[in-house]
Amino acid sequence: MITLSANFTSAGVPFNCSDFGLDNVTLPADCQSSAATNASSTAIDSQCSVTFNCSSAMTEKLDKSDSLKLRTFDCQTFEFSETGMFLETAVSRFGLVCQRAWMSNLATTFYFVGFLFGCSVYGALADRFGRQKMALVSLINIIVCTIAASQAPLLWLYWSLQLLTGLGIGGFMSSTFSLALESTTPAYRNIWGMGLHNGWTIGIYLGTLIAYFERRYNFLLLYYGLTVLAAIPPVLLLSESPRWLVSTRRYKQADSVLQRIARINRRSLGDDNFSSEIIALRDKSASTGDEGISVLQLLKQPNMRLVTCIVWVMFFNVSMAYYGIWLAMGNLGGSIYRNQLIAATIEIPSRLLGMLASYRINRRVTIIVTYGCAGVCLAATAFLFGESHLSVARISTAMTGKFWVLIAFDLTWLYSAEVFPTVVRSLGVGTGSTFARAGAMISTLVPGLGVFWRPLPFLIFSIGPLLVVLLALAVPETRGRRLPNSMEDGERLAKTSRCCRRRRQQAQDISDGGGDIEL
Repeated sequence: MITLSANFTSAGVPFNCSDFGLDNVTLPADCQSSAATNASSTAIDSQCSVTFNCSSAMTEKLDKSDSLKLRTFDCQTFEFSETGMFLETAVSRFGLVCQRAWMSNLATTFYFVGFLFGCSVYGALADRFGRQKMALVSLINIIVCTIAASQAPLLWLYWSLQLLTGLGIGGFMSSTFSLALESTTPAYRNIWGMGLHNGWTIGIYLGTLIAYFERRYNFLLLYYGLTVLAAIPPVLLLSESPRWLVSTRRYKQADSVLQRIARINRRSLGDDNFSSEIIALRDKSASTGDEGISVLQLLKQPNMRLVTCIVWVMFFNVSMAYYGIWLAMGNLGGSIYRNQLIAATIEIPSRLLGMLASYRINRRVTIIVTYGCAGVCLAATAFLFGESHLSVARISTAMTGKFWVLIAFDLTWLYSAEVFPTVVRSLGVGTGSTFARAGAMISTLVPGLGVFWRPLPFLIFSIGPLLVVLLALAVPETRGRRLPNSMEDGERLAKTSRCCRRRRQQAQDISDGGGDIEL
């Protein structure tokens, strides 16, 4: 809801110039003016500057050059229309038109910069202080900064608050995703991991509905911030991740959480199987090498390093393709509210197929198929982009590409949560999401390359998914396996991607005793 709010808060508003600053300027009587529309993209008749052509005899005597014959005055005061689709946006509030038009999308850029750092910063904090605590802190971060941004009187303050909002969003996503996956058994992890992202689709519907009735950006952000308050009670009701508690050797708390889970589900747990002493004994092998939590921990061992880099590449490319398609929605014409609802509706069958595929098909195969189909569809869209009479085919291939990109995106989140060990899972998912935000930022720049060759943007979006198809041959299979707990478990799992002849035997070794603790 908040990530895509830029479609409404940063939208252009029709404007006209009310003052070119000519009150104190004296021009010859025969000067003729002509309006120059330099930077407006929302109304053809909007004026950014006015040019006077003065060809009087006095001017000619002073100077024969055109420098004195042509005088241009930039607009000093703008009047924005309140009768269009939007009553007020950040563009009209801060006058981001004409010479300042390049600043109109910087709020979104700063948001993704904050998102980029939030995933890693909050991810590392969640690995150190707990998933639930950081989820709650990041929620408060989002609420405070979103509401404050709605009332920001200065542009630099508005940008700063957008950056801090992105910081909280990135932290909330990485913390809650790890919390959810670590509290789920392998039998339900597939559907649950993919189903979590239905909240994204619900957010698009809810955000679009609120935006349809509230056409002023400041009130829209205020309502979005107040809506996020509804997420606090569920977070408070949740328990801390028992898997994280065990990995940090907080056995008494882990035992208490497990007993609470059993009590809610009306199950009976034996004291012998879930006592702190038994858990501590079975976790003894994971007690070395996991004290220092940092990005370097993901890159120390060769097999984990390879898998980590591939996951980062997956996040970067799928995010760039996903947000690149979203940015192209404005080219469809018509109402932005209708276009956004149609795009959101496509995500429903996409996620249903993704959940079914994750439950029935191995991860490696699903990655290859979804990324491959996405790349082919986006490449086809690129070559149809220059043909106006093939607009229906172009839109169809773009929407089909979005269908597969979304499955690939959700699958990447699920796979990253399964392949990283518990002690660095939030950090691994967080750094992966950081690369996803980097891809999202790049996607805002790629469409500008269309001025050189119209198919180029979609060709760039298609190259990344096709590259992942090749890299996916080197990743380990995680479907149906217990989550790795220590770095040693993660390295053993990553080894299954390096030697095809021993893959089955190594996978069996992990399942038989090299995996994490059964909770």
